[in-house]
Amino acid sequence: MTDCEKSPLIFPISRRHWIAQAAAVLVSSYPIPKVFSQSVDSVSVGFLSHYPPFSFRDRDGSLKGFDLDVMQRLCTIMGVNLVRVPEGMATLSQKLRAGQIDWIGNQLLATPENRREFDFVRPSYASIQLTSVQHEDDNRDFLSLDDLIGKKLGVLAKTGIEDQARGALGKSVLAYARIEDALKDLAEKKLDVVLEENLIAEYYIERDALPVKVTAPFASPIAVGLAVRKGQRDMQAKLSDAVKTMLSDGSLKAISEKWFGYDVSRSRMGHAMSS
Repeated sequence: MTDCEKSPLIFPISRRHWIAQAAAVLVSSYPIPKVFSQSVDSVSVGFLSHYPPFSFRDRDGSLKGFDLDVMQRLCTIMGVNLVRVPEGMATLSQKLRAGQIDWIGNQLLATPENRREFDFVRPSYASIQLTSVQHEDDNRDFLSLDDLIGKKLGVLAKTGIEDQARGALGKSVLAYARIEDALKDLAEKKLDVVLEENLIAEYYIERDALPVKVTAPFASPIAVGLAVRKGQRDMQAKLSDAVKTMLSDGSLKAISEKWFGYDVSRSRMGHAMSS
């Protein structure tokens, strides 16, 4: 079964549908305080095209996910149309630097490297919590990079996670273009552990019926945020105002419950990518 053939929701189907319908009604009923001038009628927002359940292609090829719903709500608050630009992370970063998109709709890790490249919107509406994923018959504790010395570690390529792990562990870190491939290698015991965000790991474990398990939080929550082009203070400020509105009016809570069953702004579990 392909990524787009299975819903990323984690509830039984009847409850999923009820939550999704209720969330749609709630979000559509919120007031729309426009923060852009009338001269701006659309914005181009970049999304990863293979990052379920946050942004991914459905069976009909359309882009969907938690981040898509959040960005649609932000654009509604700002009174602008959302133009979706699906790409890989390297291309999205290049397009943002070149001014070809207005911001990236998947929150990025606010690493020193990313802060030098982009400006970040505050507040964030979720934080990242890494977890270790191990084979189901592995009872070892992997709680820090020190615990992984001499172990084979799988991570998603071109992320802040890879940068930090490779800096500490060197060649024992194996970077994968697709995290599901790392989890499959873990299931075959080709790896000792995979580091990934809780919700993403659980999505693939369930989808592929893998004999692996999410164990313990691996690190403290890490700062993340929406990234805009360096020096775009007006865009940064308007996005910040829209995020604050979304947090205060309950619309983020409704979107979160549609996808995950809880409010991600109040949870230590979240999501982010790095350029």
